Amino acid sequence: MACVVWHTPRVPRRPDRFLLAGGLLILLQLGFRAWALWGSWFYFDDLAFMSRAMNQPFDWAYLTESYGGHLMPAGFALAWVLTKWWVYDWAPWAITLLLLQLVASIGMFRLLVAMFGRRAFVLVLLAGYLAWVFTLPAGTWWAAGINQVPLQIALAFGLTAFLAYLRTKRRRHLLVSLAWVGFGLLFYEKTVVVLGIYGLVALCWFSAGKTPQRLRRLWDEYRLAVVAAAVCGGAYLAVYAAYGLNFSPGETADVPWGPIAWNLVAVAMLPAVAGGPLGWEPITGGAFANPSDVVMLLSWAAVGALVLYAWRSRTISKRAWALVAFTTLGNVALLASARAGVVGPDIAREYRYQTEAAAVVVLAIGLAFLPLRGAREENAVRADAPEGYEDRRLIAAATVVVVALSAVSSVRWVDLWQDRNPTHAYIDDVEASLTAADAPVPLVDAGVPQTLLWSFRYPENTYSHLFEPWAAHMAFPRDTVDDLFVFDDDGELAQVRLDPARAMERPKGADRRCPVPLEGGIVRIPLDGPVIGGGWWIALDYRSPVDTGFRLVAGDEAHEVDVPAGRHTAWFQAAGTFDEVVINSFPDDTGLCVTDLVLGSPEPTPSEPGS
Repeated sequence: MACVVWHTPRVPRRPDRFLLAGGLLILLQLGFRAWALWGSWFYFDDLAFMSRAMNQPFDWAYLTESYGGHLMPAGFALAWVLTKWWVYDWAPWAITLLLLQLVASIGMFRLLVAMFGRRAFVLVLLAGYLAWVFTLPAGTWWAAGINQVPLQIALAFGLTAFLAYLRTKRRRHLLVSLAWVGFGLLFYEKTVVVLGIYGLVALCWFSAGKTPQRLRRLWDEYRLAVVAAAVCGGAYLAVYAAYGLNFSPGETADVPWGPIAWNLVAVAMLPAVAGGPLGWEPITGGAFANPSDVVMLLSWAAVGALVLYAWRSRTISKRAWALVAFTTLGNVALLASARAGVVGPDIAREYRYQTEAAAVVVLAIGLAFLPLRGAREENAVRADAPEGYEDRRLIAAATVVVVALSAVSSVRWVDLWQDRNPTHAYIDDVEASLTAADAPVPLVDAGVPQTLLWSFRYPENTYSHLFEPWAAHMAFPRDTVDDLFVFDDDGELAQVRLDPARAMERPKGADRRCPVPLEGGIVRIPLDGPVIGGGWWIALDYRSPVDTGFRLVAGDEAHEVDVPAGRHTAWFQAAGTFDEVVINSFPDDTGLCVTDLVLGSPEPTPSEPGS
């Protein structure tokens, strides 16, 4: 008996249009972010990160140093690796940010699908996360991005795993969700808020009844998660208090929360949700949100209408906004305790202090309108819901408008960010000046301009630390004759001049041509006031017929020098508490005359016009 085998022709699988659409949106954001990063460069704290990596050993102290209240061992480890291989080479650092943002965007897409399924509205939510300006400032500044993009990754992948645990009660999902929080905490202490988001999702959607009943049911059914989150969160806060907390929240208790909350929510957050802020107030790097009154009013009306419509059309929409309220209150408290007391409430208009809002607002909108898969209570459409507002064409048009406005806001911000960063030109000029010199350049080990790195990061802001790649071209003498240089604000070498703080008191009746001759074994040159502290330099003008050696003492600094014949300026470091300069150990009858002596802070000599 013959057997006939029928071969069914293989039918090619059709591409998944939903996944393709989501992937295309992510690629569009990635392309825009690549353009923004391509024209960016290192800025401010990036320099401090490289300075630390170049001048500190890779050890526990390096990894756990509190930086502006941040505890970020993984960020410092990555900065160390990038510095060792690509110091002042922006491309690898930018690629790091780009890859992290790609992972975060994929994670958000995955989370939205896990929460709501494959719905067209999920693509609307994803477009909001990708387009809103919230994530842009941190995504283009390495020092901020290495904190905040891992937070977004931890939230996206961690909440996906935690939802799987809530639905199945399988411990491995709980462990994965806590591991993602641990990952984020290695980069940014603020990742601890993810545990709070876990708790709100569990309480609001995977329990039922009045609040006491919800809490009791949460404890009965998810006790392991409650205990694990409390233990992990408490343990981390103890570690942070030991290593990261370098400010006292009580010291800024008088900082008013009202202006901070107004700037954070009314001026920055709500306009951004509607596609704003459109207007920006430029600062040294980037800009503060500065929407017009019309933009603010329209954005408030749009967001208010969205919240009102969700309440009128859905059965359990109000609880969705608890996520936004929780993270926003935390941001206001953090700014009041650690930033606004120093720089003022306007700092709340900078989006990098609420980067996670892009993810949280998207989740809140989704939870307000869509049923959460596996939730104990379904968010259903009310029978008396207003009609005509959920037409696909209307939603698509609104989405296009918001995305387009967000693109305009983003482009305007990037233009300011790229045009107002002085660091690249400064470092290029420093490198050119040093490498063009025939011999090591004698430099004061001064700090770079405050617009590049604040002086409170001393010694990370000094030439010897920041310009270490060109160490062979630099010398840092304690004393020298004639030539002594600093860099001006443009990174050009300039001869030192002193901003005078003290000058020598000329002896009464002294010879005008030779007010202080070196004679008598010890010469004391009184100053016109006391000197306290360090960082001072002395400019000693002299005239000598022969080469001469002597010892000069200025406070705690002692210098043994040989100076050449002729008219010259000798430079000496000075530090300590003193009111006179002492010169001794010089030969008899040198004929050297001190014609002037000034003590002060080194400054660049202004260049001549047209030079």
